[in-house]
Amino acid sequence: MPLFPAIAILVAGAVESKVLSPWRWLVRGTMFWFLVPVIVSIIAIVAAIIISRDLVLVAWPFLAGAIVCGLFAWQLFDDDGAEHAFVRATAASVLMAIGIYAVVVPALTPAFPSVALAEVLHDASCSHPIGASVGYEEPSLVFLAGTTTRFTDAAGAADFLRQGGCRLALIESRHERTFALRAEAIGLRYNPGPRVKAFNLSIGRPITIAVFQSADAP
Repeated sequence: MPLFPAIAILVAGAVESKVLSPWRWLVRGTMFWFLVPVIVSIIAIVAAIIISRDLVLVAWPFLAGAIVCGLFAWQLFDDDGAEHAFVRATAASVLMAIGIYAVVVPALTPAFPSVALAEVLHDASCSHPIGASVGYEEPSLVFLAGTTTRFTDAAGAADFLRQGGCRLALIESRHERTFALRAEAIGLRYNPGPRVKAFNLSIGRPITIAVFQSADAP
C-alpha cells in the first residue's frame, strides 16, 4: 500500500507527458476494462444464487454500472484519450467493488460456517466453552472460536464430550451416525443443539453441522 501513491504519480506523469506506449497489443488490452466486470459480475451473481439462493438484486445496478463504464473506457479509448478512459475504468472498479464487497459478499453467509459455529460456541449456556469439530476442518474456525478448538473424528468427539465440562461437538452430518454409535458404546449423555446449514467452499457442496453439548456442563 505505501507504493500506491508513487505508482499513481508515475501513471499521472506518463499520461500528462503523452508518453504512453503506442503498442497496439497494449491498447487492445483495454478490452479487459469491459470483460473483467462482465465476468466478475456473472460469477458473483451465480455464486449468490447457488450458495445463498439469493439474486442479490441490490448489487445489479452497481455491477451494471461497472460494465457500462468499462465498455465506454474500452470503446472510447482512442477517441477520448487515455485520461478519460482511466477515469471511466476507475469508476468501473469502484462500482464493481461496491457491488461485490458491500452487497454480494455479505449475502454469502452460508459460505462462512466458521462464523456461525464460533457464535454457537460463544453463546453456549456454560462458561469457558471448548469445541471439537468433526468433518469441518477450516483453520478459520480456530481463529474465530479460539485455539482450544480441536479437530478430531466422530469417535474422538464422543470421547471429548465424555470428559465433561463445557464442551461442544460440531459434527458434520456424514459423521453423526458414527458419533452416535460411539456415544452409545461409552454411555455418553449429551444434549442436541442447533444445526448449522452452510456451503463448504473447499469441497464445493452444502453441508450441515450438528452441535452436541455434554449433558453435565455446568
